[in-house]
Amino acid sequence: MGRHANPDIRRAFVEFQDTDTPSKCNKVRCLHCGFVRAKNTTRQIEHLQDCQQYLASADAQAHLQQPLSQQPPQHQQSQDGTQVDTTVTQAGGVLSGQHPNPNLQVNRRGPNTKRARDGHPIAPHPHIQPSISPSLTAHLLSISASQFTQATQQPFLSHAGCGSLAPGPLSQWLVQDGHYQRGYIRFVGQLLSKIRLPQTQNSQFHHMYRTMDLLISALNNMRREMQFFEITATKYRLTLAQEPPTPITRALLDLFVSASSSSASMLEGMVVLWGTEHCYRSAWSYASSFSNSLSTPSTDSHIVALHQALIPNWTSPAFNKFVDANRALVDELANITTTRDGKEEMTRCEEIFRQICWLEERFWPDVDGMGEEDDSARLPPGMNAIGTGMDTLNGGMGGGSMNNGQMSASLNGSMSQHMATGQMNGGDTTPVVNNRNSFAMPNGDGLEGVTQDS
Repeated sequence: MGRHANPDIRRAFVEFQDTDTPSKCNKVRCLHCGFVRAKNTTRQIEHLQDCQQYLASADAQAHLQQPLSQQPPQHQQSQDGTQVDTTVTQAGGVLSGQHPNPNLQVNRRGPNTKRARDGHPIAPHPHIQPSISPSLTAHLLSISASQFTQATQQPFLSHAGCGSLAPGPLSQWLVQDGHYQRGYIRFVGQLLSKIRLPQTQNSQFHHMYRTMDLLISALNNMRREMQFFEITATKYRLTLAQEPPTPITRALLDLFVSASSSSASMLEGMVVLWGTEHCYRSAWSYASSFSNSLSTPSTDSHIVALHQALIPNWTSPAFNKFVDANRALVDELANITTTRDGKEEMTRCEEIFRQICWLEERFWPDVDGMGEEDDSARLPPGMNAIGTGMDTLNGGMGGGSMNNGQMSASLNGSMSQHMATGQMNGGDTTPVVNNRNSFAMPNGDGLEGVTQDS
């Protein structure tokens, strides 16, 4: 028997020679769980410490309960030449990771240079918590917490949830959101054109293939949502005027162009996609929190549309999974980015998210305390409701400051991206109250959290 062989290891493993490899190395198989690895006493001990089948076996229980008096005395020679009784170090044997060599330190790579000099066992390593990858999305939400709250908790949303919103502001928002949807289609298409797919055997696990799958899903979902808007407007007899994009909507559309330009990275474009979707989900969840304040169901068609179709559309489990998958992908792309100046890209992402919050806040129509349209809500003193105070947009996206300099923004430059859409829902004719949303991802795309039955 070899110098490190012991009956505990011999009983738990069977040794065999691997003839399929050129080296024909000796391997062992755990008789309890079938685990196979190269023969190595230290690693075999480590395996038995974690093997639940072994720990539940009679051998392990008997070894743990064996009194110290029944264990054979073992000695080692100290530095002064005297014999030191190390029986106490053998308690627990294999399970403690100290048998057969009392100086064997488990979970340690390389030579053991810190051996005990007094015969006492070496203290085990403290448990090390697994490292957690940094999260770009959590960082962005942290530095813009107040701006994000302002963007997702507007009076328009609270009145929508309470059932006190007038039909005019809702129609205005639906028209502008239609402009946004069509710009969203072009934006996602441009992001898809920037993807370079490597040749790989496991494409469902590669981040670029999963990014492609999510963007394809976003396109399909937005097309269904456009149909959903048409069906909802017809079903609930909502009046939608033929109005051009407002200055804020134009800024959003130009933001899409900037986010998908050749000068913007894929990470910046995905931050825009996630940021706008996350804003929509949070905003409509805020509106949904007021639904309980409805004492009696409203008979107004636009209020019924809100509570039976529109609010459920952006608070559904399917949409939540889509936004969560988007967030996870942004964090992954941020952690594997190989740009030469990561700090500069981080700064651009921070700037982008602040612009998203600024634009989202102003995308919701202004309403007064009664839920009626209020054109003068954000106008500086001395300006009427017709001259909307948005002249500083410089043609919608000229790069100047917006609204008295609150947003330093070259909106067609270095990634001032926005995507007000949290809108990735179905447009079929099934009842909206029965989770009509369909945020389907192709099967086997590696984004299980996104996959929904179409």
